Amino acid sequence: MSEAQPSKKVGGHAYGRRNIQLSNTAEEGELCIYAGHSIGRFSSTSMRFDSHQACVRCVAAAREGRMSFDIDRLLKRERKRALKFWSQVDIRQPDECWNWEGCINKRTKQPQFSWRRHGISSSTQHHPQRVAMWFTWGDLGFAGVKTTCGNKYCCNPFHLIPQKLGVFVDDDSYQDSFELQCQLHTLKQQIAEYNVELALAAQEKMIDQEELDERANLIFAPDSHFSDRFEAVMQDMLAGRHSSQSDLPNPDTLKKPTDNEENSTDEY
Repeated sequence: MSEAQPSKKVGGHAYGRRNIQLSNTAEEGELCIYAGHSIGRFSSTSMRFDSHQACVRCVAAAREGRMSFDIDRLLKRERKRALKFWSQVDIRQPDECWNWEGCINKRTKQPQFSWRRHGISSSTQHHPQRVAMWFTWGDLGFAGVKTTCGNKYCCNPFHLIPQKLGVFVDDDSYQDSFELQCQLHTLKQQIAEYNVELALAAQEKMIDQEELDERANLIFAPDSHFSDRFEAVMQDMLAGRHSSQSDLPNPDTLKKPTDNEENSTDEY
């Protein structure tokens, strides 16, 4: 069985180092986003191929065809980022395209996802197809990725093929996999919970802002009574949100005058 080949359609561009073969040399690099892929139990580095900065263990898993939607396999610090990414993808049936609904560059019309990966890339914007590859096939670094559908906005991992890694893809077996279907169902539930949390946080922030505006109008309104102003100020101080309780970068500057001593009037 030969290595899986992408679509020949126009628009099925491969992103990353698609023309460079993976080297046989590995070195210590940035910690992999997957749990348990560090060199040691308490190590903060992972073994990566020097040509593509791909995690050695992730490459081995991708060559065996081990793709996963399980968020819990990621490091705890990366799980929220994964939910943020998948919440911007229109997840449909496994045989359909999952179009990107997030940020699109106005100048180049290319989709992009913000992520600063120290030690992996100096860029802060990555193509969503590469990010989808990282969260499903593995942390494959600069490895090229190309679609079987030719849609540059498609983030369906069933349509993505890592390039020059020796990955063998059997679409029918993946789409019929009961384990992947369970993982995909769980991912949809986690995305729904994540969206609810974002909506509640936004609503709470809006309510707090409305309360602050009402208090500001009450305090600075010329026709408001002194007792109402005093009550509003005391409530703000008890809640810890009064302006006098804000954290200043240099609180000691308020203890002495700000006049320039060199230009003092004592000499005149």
